[in-house]
Amino acid sequence: MSNAKQKPIYRAKFCRIIGTDEAGKDKLGRTIEIGAVWSRREAGKGAILKLDIVPQDFTNGVLFLDPVEAEDRGFA
Repeated sequence: MSNAKQKPIYRAKFCRIIGTDEAGKDKLGRTIEIGAVWSRREAGKGAILKLDIVPQDFTNGVLFLDPVEAEDRGFA
């Protein structure tokens, strides 16, 4: 993460569960980007999750990791 030009490999997004539908499946609210996942310098050592926002009710929702596309110019 020390290289300022390095892009994240995933964007971390959170969706709150707001109820259930007729079939009993969870209904999700609006997705909010909360951080990013960066690869570590040493290959095979995993990754680093950096959260810019920690949802207040983190246990009542779903965390998504969306891959960052090559043409994606934004940073988390």
